[in-house]
Amino acid sequence: MVAQAQAILAMWQSGQSHFTLSTSGSTGEPALIAHTRQALQWSANSTLHAWFDPKQPPIQLCALPLNKAGGFMQLIRAAVWNQPLWIFSPQANPLLDLSSTTLLFPNGDAAPYTEARWNSHKPTTLSLTPMQLALVIDHPISANLLKSFEVVLVGGQALSAELENQIILRYPNTRFIHTFGTTETASHFAGREITPENSDYCIAPDTQIAVNENGELKVCNPTTNNQWITLHDKVQIVSPSRFRWLQRSNLYINTGGIKVAVEPLEESIAQLLQWPLFSFYCGAKPHPVYGEQITLFTTHQTPTEIIQQGLSALPSIQQPKEIVRLNAIDTLPGGKIYRNPNP
Repeated sequence: MVAQAQAILAMWQSGQSHFTLSTSGSTGEPALIAHTRQALQWSANSTLHAWFDPKQPPIQLCALPLNKAGGFMQLIRAAVWNQPLWIFSPQANPLLDLSSTTLLFPNGDAAPYTEARWNSHKPTTLSLTPMQLALVIDHPISANLLKSFEVVLVGGQALSAELENQIILRYPNTRFIHTFGTTETASHFAGREITPENSDYCIAPDTQIAVNENGELKVCNPTTNNQWITLHDKVQIVSPSRFRWLQRSNLYINTGGIKVAVEPLEESIAQLLQWPLFSFYCGAKPHPVYGEQITLFTTHQTPTEIIQQGLSALPSIQQPKEIVRLNAIDTLPGGKIYRNPNP
């Protein structure tokens, strides 16, 4: 991890003009996306000006894979902001044991964790996936340590209403920002401060947004070479600088000719059964009549009849027709659920 980070920083400090990132592969085969140095620098500066004090850039703690946009851009931000950052190998709960962290400086110098070094270069900003955040606040040690951070950036997937409510109630002095972006936009280009009243994402400066005829978000900014690209997200434009996310547009199950959006369905199931989002997911299995049937994959051992009773409140077309028990939910390196059609 340290050697990988040092190699990336060395390429940046050498003035390398182009960098290549890999998409997550959560809804298709991973793809390689190239970005210019200028685009990455713009992204780092837009993050700084959007959520931090430009005169006092924060020290970050990086617990995300460096070969994906989230972790990679934390390194680029550290270099652009001329600040050190703490790194360590991605873990499900990154705040349980800090002893394996390393302090990395923009010039590539590295120093191992000591309590004194941590206190003298204390990180104030942390980036997590929703799954990592859920595990962090579920453990007393990591939940308490989370209070020491001023800003937590959460990205990579939708947040459940239950998780949002927990962090609002338990962390009133920490700013949680649900970031929005893709590898094509070099990490996030918008963010939503998680508060009881706020459901809108604010875009970064020099970014334009629109929707196409299907209601999908279109974005144009320096990371897209100032060309319009279309994302697989349906949104409602609130103003030229704000939008409200509705659902993914490419995550559907077509059952009996009716397209059922998976992520809103999973949110409904989480609320009905009081299940964490990362303890189950919905997928499609071939069906001789319907084409695809909704199948519930879960690690829960709750009796089938109790699950079915809880899900009876759903419209009939949305009710899973089969329940498959798993020993664990597989995740991709970036923390998203791997929706394996043949688990």
